[in-house]
Amino acid sequence: MTKALPKRQAVPVEETWDTSLIYETLEDYKEALANFDGATLAFEETYKDQLHRLDRALDALPVYEALMRESSALSYYAFLNLDVDKLNEARAQEANLFSQIYEKAYPRLAFLETELMALEDSYLDELGQRRSVYRPFLEELKRQKKHQLSTEQEELLSQLRPVFGHPSTIYSAAKFEDMVFDDFEVDGKVYANSYVLFENDYEFSHDTGIRRAAADSFYNTLRRYKNVTAQAYLSKIKNEQIEARLRGFNSTIDYLLYQQNVSRDLMDRQIDVIMSDLAPHMRRFVKLVADQHGLDKITSADLKLGLDSTYNVRITPEESRQLLKDSLAVLGEEYGRMIDRAFDERWIDFAQNEGKSTGGYCATLYQGPSYILLSWTGLMNEVLVLAHELGHAGHFQLASKQSILNYDPSLYFIEAPSTANEVLTCNQMLKNNPDPAFQAYLISELISRTYFHNMVTHLLEAAFQREVYTRLDNNEFLNGDKLCQIKRQVIQEFWGDDFEITEDAGLIWMRQPHYYSGLYPYTYSAGLTIGTVMAQQLEKAPETTVAKWLETLELGASLSAQDLALHAGVDVTTDGPLRETIAYIGGLVDRLEELLA
Repeated sequence: MTKALPKRQAVPVEETWDTSLIYETLEDYKEALANFDGATLAFEETYKDQLHRLDRALDALPVYEALMRESSALSYYAFLNLDVDKLNEARAQEANLFSQIYEKAYPRLAFLETELMALEDSYLDELGQRRSVYRPFLEELKRQKKHQLSTEQEELLSQLRPVFGHPSTIYSAAKFEDMVFDDFEVDGKVYANSYVLFENDYEFSHDTGIRRAAADSFYNTLRRYKNVTAQAYLSKIKNEQIEARLRGFNSTIDYLLYQQNVSRDLMDRQIDVIMSDLAPHMRRFVKLVADQHGLDKITSADLKLGLDSTYNVRITPEESRQLLKDSLAVLGEEYGRMIDRAFDERWIDFAQNEGKSTGGYCATLYQGPSYILLSWTGLMNEVLVLAHELGHAGHFQLASKQSILNYDPSLYFIEAPSTANEVLTCNQMLKNNPDPAFQAYLISELISRTYFHNMVTHLLEAAFQREVYTRLDNNEFLNGDKLCQIKRQVIQEFWGDDFEITEDAGLIWMRQPHYYSGLYPYTYSAGLTIGTVMAQQLEKAPETTVAKWLETLELGASLSAQDLALHAGVDVTTDGPLRETIAYIGGLVDRLEELLA
């Protein structure tokens, strides 16, 4: 039998991230937590009901900024340690310490925005003139004012705000603490299964027996948790609907897009154009790969299969360092030094272990380390995940030149730097190795990892979300079975009748934690649209484009997503960049057809 994943304590330390860069010891964390508790209480006592006085408001803003920085550090220390070892009771207790303090601290801080939004725009303008570093933050408060509730209502919501995160907590508990996956057997060999093993390895396996048996085992377990997971998700979106109505929005989608400062037509365009225009290219691609593997049918368990190639070998994390530094060298020496720091200072958690969160992400501590979570397989798709997360790291390392209050840009733009890195990495590798077999392999990886993941997997999640929120606002009945029906219908619409979309495919909605972050999924395709166009520009004219791109990343949230893209040279107010990106993908499939002919 294949071995199950090791316990966290059995993992070599060099494969783990170093959270002592935040607080050196657990005692330091607890001391900082106690100090934060006292400081937020003092902040409320000192400044609440005083912000109509200009001198008090000017004094309050830097104190508020410092408290937000400390809150971020405490949260990262608590939850990064838990994310890699969710079955560890001590880590859970440490995270709970933060949650208990934060539930008290949040309303002690939230009054600042509520009080400032109750004041005249001219007053906020004067604050911005006196403290220009906070001007983008104050401009955003002005934008939010028209949906502001009364002071009493806002205070009540701030008291309840921590509870609104509980559906996500329930989802994570079911996923990481309760689900135990059945072993499966192929050709007399028994294999262990888990979220990490399936999503990082088996789902991409070139052995059809393993790939399909692993999928059966995986979805059989998910099905047992369908209803409780549905209730967690439906509770989340119901909370969003209630707040949308309270704040006077016509729909829950309008409310969620308002938080991103994005109009409805931008989201709908991403979904509708990709569903109609990208789908034919992706169908051609999957059929090409299936033919190469000799499949007599293509099921939903086969969609993420890549080309079989002698180049499909595993590499070590250290080998990936030089590969990525070389591939991203166009971004400059300082960017390369950031990559070295990520490895040398142990910002990256490579380990595969029991109880670790799935997928990958980057969490950057303001003016500190960028922590990257992976479950390293050494395959090319994992190298591209690392390139992606280093894109987030580079973005937020540069954006830390802004105040933490205008540091985190709209979700519509957030995936542009990360996906641009994936395209740059593959394009540079294609230039360096003209071997047709390598070209075919890497084009397949670029399509199946970068474009499939961001413009198919996440885009189909977005189409699913749009339908769910629409039915919610139409007061239609929703439960686990309805969610599965919606998901399967969306997938079937994209892939068409030549693909066998099984009932298991309807359960895919259960795999995505992004549903607990509002309308996040569609932004991957939006980011990749910007990222693809930028990658082409960076390669064609680096002498004029690189500095502008890095300057754009430094702007943080000081501009809207549309203006950030325009500052970099991409106009997303038209459908031109999206159609250019789809044409680029079509060209990749054309090239792959030639190479495999």
